[in-house]
Formats: sequence, C-alpha cells, structure tokens
Amino acid sequence: MKKFIFISLGLAVLINAGSCKKKDKYDNSAAPKNNAIVENAFDEMTNMSDQAIQGNLVFYKSGKVTVTYDKYEAANLEKTPCNVVITIDTVGTIDSLTIDWGTSNCDCNDGKTRRGKIITTFTGSYFDQGTVITHTPINYYVNDHKVEGTKTVTNMGLNSSNQPYYNININGVVTLSSGEIITYTSQRVRTFTAGFSTPLFFWDDEYAITGTASASVVNGDGYYAETITPIHIKVGCGYITQGVLDIIPNGKPVRRIDYGGGTCDATFTITINGNTYTIN
Repeated sequence: MKKFIFISLGLAVLINAGSCKKKDKYDNSAAPKNNAIVENAFDEMTNMSDQAIQGNLVFYKSGKVTVTYDKYEAANLEKTPCNVVITIDTVGTIDSLTIDWGTSNCDCNDGKTRRGKIITTFTGSYFDQGTVITHTPINYYVNDHKVEGTKTVTNMGLNSSNQPYYNININGVVTLSSGEIITYTSQRVRTFTAGFSTPLFFWDDEYAITGTASASVVNGDGYYAETITPIHIKVGCGYITQGVLDIIPNGKPVRRIDYGGGTCDATFTITINGNTYTIN
C-alpha cells in the first residue's frame, strides 16, 4: 500500500514557530500545544492503517503484533499487555481493519503510550473513485488523552486538471489528561500533483493541501486556520515547500505563514500585526 502524508492545518506552523524569539509576545496560550495533541492523534491514524494492513506496526507498538483474518478468532487470542492484535475482515460488504492495544497503556516505539482500539473501514481500493475510508477510535487513548470522533477520506476522482483528489474530514473530541475537552473539526482537500501513476514508489509523490480547521477548548483557548494558497508537499522533502496559511487564535491577531516559492528548506515567514519574522 502506498504511504500518504496528511498535513495538519496549523500544526506544522504552531510547532515550528517555537523557534521565533518574538513568539512569546503573541502566543501566550495553550492553543499550540493542545491542537498539536489533537491533530497528531488523528493524522497518525492513516499511517497506522497503512502499516497494519501489511501486518505490522513499526512505530505504534512495543510488543509483538498478532494478525488474524478471522474476526471471531481474534476474541480467543491470548492478549499479553502490549501484544497488539490486528484483525483484517474482508468477508463483509465493507472491509475493516481493527488495531487493538488492549485496555492497559502500551509504551510504543514512537515514545507515546496507547490503549484501546482504532477501527478502519474501506468501501473499496484507495485508488478507486468513490472509495470512503473511515477511521474510528474506540476507547482509544494516546498519552492518557482520550480520542473520540471520526476521520473520513473520500476518493473524489479527477479534478478539472485531471488530478486525483481526496476530501478529508475530521470531527473529533479529545479529552486531555488534565480534564480539558477540545472539540476539533477539519475539512481539507488533498490533490495529487505528481506521483500518482507510480503506486509502488511514493518518494515522487507531491500534494496540494487546501482547507480549514478549527478547535475550541472549554476555556475558549482555540483557533481557526485557513489556507490562502495551497500548501505544497513533496514526500521526498522533509519540509513544506510552498503555500500561505492564516491562523487566527481566539482573541489574538492573525498569523500569516508563507512557506516560500518551492525550495526544500526549513525557512518560512510569519507576519503578525504587520511585523514579519523569518523562521529557519
């Protein structure tokens, strides 16, 4: 299965902007940290399913992985504390994939603890127009933050430029270990601009990401994010290469982030109240 990158609107900026020495003057809120928790939790579900469908979880487990193709057999498997059970069911009308960490925290290879389940359903192949892939957490916790809701990826076929594109919708609620409740929604469109014709080689993949995201916390410390020009992603590059994004924290001025003209580097600018800061 081909690997795919999901960019969180706001996440990359809010984390990377931490290197800006002027940041504390404007961002004296918990919004960046809280939204990083939420967006990471939902974004990594796609990577998990990509790995699990191949019978492994490289980053998201610590014990061994047991794979079964019989959903009834899975109930009878011996479950050691961090033995992750992957169940693949292709018998019904909708294929499903279940990743089960059990009811106790597991120390995973990516440095996080997890417990609970994630169920992913597929109405068809990722590459077929109309296919809907839905990720649903069940009693699922990451670092003791409870994650609820759904993430849906829909293959919309080809756009007017003959490029494959996907609608990605997230509707989630995360209860932090501190007790704060974050409600998060995101609507994005991911368009293949290169690499779709080579499904077994993902390093040439390039995407354009557009859309909006918003989050609210019980104390009101949230934000709204919107792409002004498409965010451009090259799988072979570790950085966002192009695009403009506006982030509007509650009660604070707009942050406009400009990733530049396509160069693969860590440099971007943030403009706040007419003041522009270069981050690299």
